[in-house]
Amino acid sequence: MDADIIIQKIIEKTGMSFDDVNRKILNKRQELSNLVSKDGAAYILAKELGLDLFEKTKRRLEIKNVVAGIKNLNINARVQRIFPAREFEYKGRKSKVANIILGDQSGTIRMSLWDTQISLLDKLKQGQAVEIFGAYTRDNRGTPEIRLSRRGGINVLEDSDLPSVSAVDIKRINIANLKDSEKYELRAAIVQIFNTNLLYEMCPECKSRVKKDDDGFVCKEHGKVEPEYLVVLNGVIDDGTGNVRTVFFRENALKIMGIGIDDLKANGTGALNEENILGKEYVFQGSLRKNKMFNKSEFVVSDIKNVNVKSEANRIIGDLGAKK
Repeated sequence: MDADIIIQKIIEKTGMSFDDVNRKILNKRQELSNLVSKDGAAYILAKELGLDLFEKTKRRLEIKNVVAGIKNLNINARVQRIFPAREFEYKGRKSKVANIILGDQSGTIRMSLWDTQISLLDKLKQGQAVEIFGAYTRDNRGTPEIRLSRRGGINVLEDSDLPSVSAVDIKRINIANLKDSEKYELRAAIVQIFNTNLLYEMCPECKSRVKKDDDGFVCKEHGKVEPEYLVVLNGVIDDGTGNVRTVFFRENALKIMGIGIDDLKANGTGALNEENILGKEYVFQGSLRKNKMFNKSEFVVSDIKNVNVKSEANRIIGDLGAKK
């Protein structure tokens, strides 16, 4: 059993963070003068914590504990959203990618399916409970993203105690009370849009920014490529208690702008009509993170919903009842 699987089991059983477990494994190796491998140190740590590594269990890693760099990931979750597949060309070969949003009681995460894996979408629908196995995680602009290995897959769970999509607990708070790392829901209005690039050309393989020359787009690592486009919109949202710099990616950015990717590629910033954006109120879900370039905190949006007057009224009535 390799270290990644043991680390996952320790996190599941103890609730420790990924970084804490790795630190303990490093300390254990140092205690033993580095005479044992990382796998061996992880095994010793698990035994010291009283864990049975070979105990059969239905528990899986919760989404809130998923980080980039896990090599053998197994989780149970519900399908919250399915995005249509899109095509791109890489080294003269056409490929497809589709994204889905998975959720459990601890949070949500994006999963990408590539080429033949996209056929797995045929058996999926929103709200369905699924088991993801044989997966790994990568860093995608500061947030973990799930990918399937060649041996990985998705099983539909007919009988599951996972909460329904609507029951996934994402706390609604005011901007004034935002804290780093946790996922929150905000009801706020867009009050400013920054004049920055909306489209970034990326290598479809390594996701690095590519440069354009006379022959097309070139990646430092993979050479000439047909780029994949990342849509990024930066602005500020305000809810009356405060405001925060906010970043919208991909489908969320296009939804705010009210345009399609083809229109954006054809017209660039000319496709952006700020008058149709500023002052509009939405319900945003996302998390606060530190932007290292600007050394400022920003709210990264993972999902956007239109304000539902009936739902908001029921929320207010419920809050008033709870205060009595």
